[in-house]
Amino acid sequence: MQTIIDALRHHAECRPDRVALRTMAGDTVTWAALAVRADAVARALVASGVRPGDRVAVLAKNVLAWPLADLGTLRASAISVGVYPTSSPEQVAVVLADCAARVLIVDDDTQMEKVRAVRAQVPSLDLVVAWQATGDGATPWEAWLGGARGELPPPPRPDSDAALIYTSGSTGVPKGARISHACLVATAESLRGVLGFTPDDSSLAFLPFCHAAERMFGHATRVWIGIEAMLVEDIADVFAAASTYHPTIFGGLPRVFEKAYEAMCGAEARAANPDEARARIGEARLAHFGSRVRRVTSGGAALPVAVARYLDAHGVRVLGAYGQTEHLCVAMHRPDRYNFTTVGLPMPGTEWRIADDGEVLVRRSALTFSGYWQREDETREAFTPDGAWLRTGDLGAVDAEGFLSITGRKKELIALSSGKKVAPLPIEAALTDGPWIEYAVLFGEGRHFIAALFTLRGETLRAWAAAAGVRGSLAELQGHAAVRAAVQAQVDAVNATLSRPEQVKRWVLSPASFTADAGELTPTLKLRRADVTQRYGALVASLYE
Repeated sequence: MQTIIDALRHHAECRPDRVALRTMAGDTVTWAALAVRADAVARALVASGVRPGDRVAVLAKNVLAWPLADLGTLRASAISVGVYPTSSPEQVAVVLADCAARVLIVDDDTQMEKVRAVRAQVPSLDLVVAWQATGDGATPWEAWLGGARGELPPPPRPDSDAALIYTSGSTGVPKGARISHACLVATAESLRGVLGFTPDDSSLAFLPFCHAAERMFGHATRVWIGIEAMLVEDIADVFAAASTYHPTIFGGLPRVFEKAYEAMCGAEARAANPDEARARIGEARLAHFGSRVRRVTSGGAALPVAVARYLDAHGVRVLGAYGQTEHLCVAMHRPDRYNFTTVGLPMPGTEWRIADDGEVLVRRSALTFSGYWQREDETREAFTPDGAWLRTGDLGAVDAEGFLSITGRKKELIALSSGKKVAPLPIEAALTDGPWIEYAVLFGEGRHFIAALFTLRGETLRAWAAAAGVRGSLAELQGHAAVRAAVQAQVDAVNATLSRPEQVKRWVLSPASFTADAGELTPTLKLRRADVTQRYGALVASLYE
């Protein structure tokens, strides 16, 4: 077997009646049925004019349409493109236009409304297929499949592109990381070697399929090995799913484990004595992870040490991992060799080194992406001049035992505890593109939402105070309800253009303006982010209390 399409066919022939996918509503799809339905999607795509190498996009939650559309796309030798279901209409348009999608598959009316709003901006889009959406502009799923006939193209080559996984750099411009069929397989094999996955395992699919972790660590790895999965449409239902389905594998992001930790601590605090505490903690653990879990992993951002230690002490060993869309399997802890302060040991197939400036470099291999879609310059910049090493943009150090620690970032991206990467620069620019906010600094590294620190434009504040007949110090003027309402209105306007994870949920005003003399600005009046963070970190931290 060379691709996950080969693996799908293998499971359909050797384990036809074993369940491949389940839904929380009780529907099941066997491996045999999954192969048949994927072929039907492939034929429908070919009948719709899709040719090898064309892009087919999916804008949907974790419903059956996603894996069916993805596997059908790969069987048609086309390229699968995921779009975050939390995306704004403008963000949907950017991704679809960038990849020149020929076909888009949506799940419901919410996503269809976004498509109607921006379809004119995507001239390449020939067809929109609706899983459950209604109204104009979409072809119903069953009707689309019903008319599909004809021959399928040859199966995809291992070196051909399987997927584009969009990621944002420090500029916030989405870039499609080209992931080959061989990369998907190499990733799955690396994970199997470390975590010992088998066809008898089961898992939950609750992260968005377009997220690199779910797309590669989850979906592709499950199909390659033959692991059963339950689809969880709403991440809020993940613990309910775990407590009823009892998966053996639980791969999540830090925020998920923080919630379990908070619940277990709360249960312990309500106990009257140690015996009751142990019983309550056990009940909470069962309610969050089920009774059969044997492998628990976390990635996307750093898991707080206190959370990791507590869960481990109570029977949930969370193996931290580190990677990127461009090379997912960089580091991971082992079931029998782990700690709470590093990101782990190198994964099979991965070699790293620390550059002279402290940047973590990863040797290019089958686990590495093929480049950014139609961005040759940025692809070259992603590697060292000889093309042999991937530049991660992260600063790190390796200890005497070979464990890697991430000590900082060369690139300005905020990794939320949900795993979402947020590019602060374009959002900060948008926030300051108005009358009130002079400087905006976003925070949220390792947190579950974005917060912001603002300074206000003195001239706007003075003009408002004069017009309103209000006198007082800077702090008094900034605290006025009308001023805060005006700032909030500016924040709301920017938030309306962003996906939910990118939106500023809370903000605070700096007690003083930023100056070069104080060290917050460069001589050219650019932000010194590290200095601002050091000076006002405690103030911003209060927003998370």
